[in-house]
Amino acid sequence: MPVDVVLFGAHPDDVEWGAGGIALLLREAGISFAIVDLTNGEMGSRGTLVERRIEAASAAELLGATREALHLPDCGLVDSPENRRLVAGVIRRQRPRLVIAPFWEDRHPDHAAAGLMVRNSQLYCALKKLDDPNPPHKPGAFLFYPLHKFERLTFVVDTTKVFPLKLDLLRVHSSQFSKTAEEFGVIAQGIGDYLFGLESRDRYFGSLAGVRFGEALIADQPVRLAGLGDILSLLGG
Repeated sequence: MPVDVVLFGAHPDDVEWGAGGIALLLREAGISFAIVDLTNGEMGSRGTLVERRIEAASAAELLGATREALHLPDCGLVDSPENRRLVAGVIRRQRPRLVIAPFWEDRHPDHAAAGLMVRNSQLYCALKKLDDPNPPHKPGAFLFYPLHKFERLTFVVDTTKVFPLKLDLLRVHSSQFSKTAEEFGVIAQGIGDYLFGLESRDRYFGSLAGVRFGEALIADQPVRLAGLGDILSLLGG
């Protein structure tokens, strides 16, 4: 069934971590969307494969979204022609107007590879001769959410009103976020609490746009605007 937006993540909690507020705003607006996890997160230091599958399904239910996994190898994602075709197959089947994925510059190789796979799938989405059961489909835009690198931002989405719900959404992934990093026995980047780090990042993004909390998106090419009305819409007018 077609949806308006498809959000890709390398691991089962990436969409919630990087674009959970955007997903909550989509739900609030009644915009249909699907989440696609490229891996099952089976190599993560915290949580079993069964736990992570249950958590991912529960988070999707909370969001009112469909969710699927492509079962590619965790810690082994690569931007290859085969994987671009796989991603394009999802997009041709779901037929979204907008695709959102991790930014392809990131310290985690899987996040970077996921962004490149989605970015480079655009050609395969439009190929008429691709061996795919679904016809070509060209989304209106591909946008990318940064997880650890905060440069080159194109948009900041005001997520202030849904930020407390975003924290609740992340807590659904209890194997990942029920404890501080110190309690997990991990030396984290920063102060040692994953959700504190998330709040700090989203506060930073929000400060760039003059709001309390925000999530950033990056365009890899100019985004077409039909006219001043579209600009006013972006500004909340």
